[in-house]
Amino acid sequence: MLKEIYHNLTTLRFALMVILLPVLFMVNALIYSLGGDGYTTQINDYNRRVTENRKHIVEYADQSLAELALIGPGELPKRPSRLIFCAGGVDEVVSRSIKMRSDGTISRGRGVADEDYKWRIPLKLAYKVESAGTTPTRRVKINWVFIGVLMSFFAILFTFDAIAEERSRGTLSLMMSNTVSRGQVLLGKYLGAFVTLMVPLIVSILMNLLIIVLSRNIPFGSSEWLRILGMVGLFALLVSIFIFLGLFFSSRVSNAITSLVWLLLTWVFLAFVFPSLLGTFVGNLNPIPSVDEISMRRRAQLDQIDDEWREVDDEWREEATPKLKKAPSIEYPSRTRAWAEYFTAIGDTEKQIADQHIDQQLRQVQLARDLTQISPIATFQYAMEGLANTSIVGYVDFVKQARRYRQTFIDFVKTEDQGDPESLHIYPVREGLSQKPVNPDAVPVFEERISYRSVLTQVGLLVLFNLLFFIMAQVSFLMSEVK
Repeated sequence: MLKEIYHNLTTLRFALMVILLPVLFMVNALIYSLGGDGYTTQINDYNRRVTENRKHIVEYADQSLAELALIGPGELPKRPSRLIFCAGGVDEVVSRSIKMRSDGTISRGRGVADEDYKWRIPLKLAYKVESAGTTPTRRVKINWVFIGVLMSFFAILFTFDAIAEERSRGTLSLMMSNTVSRGQVLLGKYLGAFVTLMVPLIVSILMNLLIIVLSRNIPFGSSEWLRILGMVGLFALLVSIFIFLGLFFSSRVSNAITSLVWLLLTWVFLAFVFPSLLGTFVGNLNPIPSVDEISMRRRAQLDQIDDEWREVDDEWREEATPKLKKAPSIEYPSRTRAWAEYFTAIGDTEKQIADQHIDQQLRQVQLARDLTQISPIATFQYAMEGLANTSIVGYVDFVKQARRYRQTFIDFVKTEDQGDPESLHIYPVREGLSQKPVNPDAVPVFEERISYRSVLTQVGLLVLFNLLFFIMAQVSFLMSEVK
């Protein structure tokens, strides 16, 4: 092992690595701790949204429970990750908040009433999933995932000639003439490459963290330090995989150049070609309806509801008479209940269309993600995003929690309304709910809960890749000629 380490230290590739790694990690630290795309900018935006949302709740709670119930609690912001400098993930391509509020008013109830009546569109969740930036400068992120991909490249640079070069020079047969077994030779070459790669990597990571800590812009707690330690372990697993892959090809071919060509082709395929092809395949396999198609479907379903409420039982009438006829009123509970049925039908339709659209998008991303985990580089990326809380799984959990909060808020409104004896207790009509103010501190607060259980799957896959490539390298070396 010491012989391998000494040999690696004297190569040009080692000099290139020890120069490039610290530079990349320092650039990463400066961009994300001091730059405009970093945690400071995101947490300031998050705090602003929380403050504005609180003012929104206080403003409408002071008016009445009915007003707060109809306009909604406002935005549900997603707290930015302190470890976004490690893995950007979906935090860079989705909106960091979900709106939970009514987005406008309608007069005359779309023609279902024969008198003027202004009412709010039923409360719904408004999702937004789109690219956060499309300029070339925003596409490449120098984060830990990017550096991890680079480390996999360095791993093949340090192993492509580990066996093939010694075979061509005749030193391998000389080595095997001693009492050293092939397993010991392979282990020594593996450990030599692993130590040579991991020591500069760990030193560079420590430099990166030192700059971030000294900047005081990203506060770290015990949770962040534990997750960073887990990320170092993920680096080790990825590097180990490509060391075994390099040893496998190096033992299969007769010269180092052929080994390098095969390794480069495999690396390019695993890092870029394979994920891109699968992403394109999944997109074409199950295309997501466009915004215009969703809008047309929504309009058609809402028009159908309006038509149902325009129908009359008298088949001799040439024109349909509105079922609702008059606007809702506190003095007429039956009329108000009819409006509640109408609003509920509209609200259910709006909720179904919005939820179904975002679910289709997330399922497509999830499917592509699951398929691309055949590549160890993609698996490494998803594990890093999982520990950084920037993964698609984390965003799906955020969406689910927002939906649960929507129901929690509605349940709060109904429970609070029961305490007003003057209310008709009819949701979701303004006239059917309490007209009295409500204590804003009693309004339930949205709290995001974070889980890291999904990372265990990726860790298991990386361990499996290590075992598979170790067996491949071991069997290949045992069956190869030493001359």
